[in-house]
Amino acid sequence: MKDVTYVHSPSTPFERKVKMSGKLTVESGKLVLLTGKNGSGKTTILQIAAVLLKPLSGEISIDGEDPWRDPWKFRRMIGFSFQFPENQFFEMRVFDEVVFAPKNFGLDDLEERYEKAMGIAGLDPKVYRDRLPFALSGGEKRKVAIASIISHDPEILILDEPLVGLDLPSRLEILDFLKSWKEMGKSALVATHRVEDFEKIADGIFDLDQNS
Repeated sequence: MKDVTYVHSPSTPFERKVKMSGKLTVESGKLVLLTGKNGSGKTTILQIAAVLLKPLSGEISIDGEDPWRDPWKFRRMIGFSFQFPENQFFEMRVFDEVVFAPKNFGLDDLEERYEKAMGIAGLDPKVYRDRLPFALSGGEKRKVAIASIISHDPEILILDEPLVGLDLPSRLEILDFLKSWKEMGKSALVATHRVEDFEKIADGIFDLDQNS
C-alpha cells in the first residue's frame, strides 16, 4: 500500500480521516508490524489491506494487481482476525466456526481442513469440535479465531492486536504459531502496541505516527 487515505462517516459531524503516508510492503515469508497510537487508524489500514474497505485515494496491490478489480479472488488469499475474537464469532460450534470460510469460498474437504487448521493453531480438534466458541477462555478464543482464518489456506494473515488480553503462556503460543507460519512461506501484517513481544520474529515495522 502507498499513500492510502480513507474517510469514515464523510460529510457528517463524525467524519474522521485516516491517512497513511509512505509505502507499506509485506513480502512472502515475512511478518510486518503496524504500530501507532490509539486512534491513528491501524484497524482501518488493516481492513484496507484485507480488501474490506476501499481507500479514497492511494494505491493498494496484491501480487502486482489491483485487488478491487476482483475483490473475491484476493479475499480468498487473506485471513483477517479482529482484535477481540468474539466479534468475529457467530456459530454455535467450534467446528462450524472454523469451516465457515472454506464453505463460503466453495471449498471441499471440510473435515480435513478443520483438523489441519486446529492442529496448526494448537488445539485438539476432537476436544473442541462441539464446544461453544463464546464460552472458551481468552487464549482458546484467539486460537479458534486463528484456526477459522487459516482453514481456507490463505497466503497472508492480517491480525489486529493478537496478543491483547492474553496471559504469558498464551502469548508465547501465538508467537510460536506466527513463527511457524513464516516458516511455511506465508506472510503476516500485525497491528500491535507491544512491539517488544514480536522482536524475535518481526521483519519490519511501519509506524503510522511517523509515516502519516
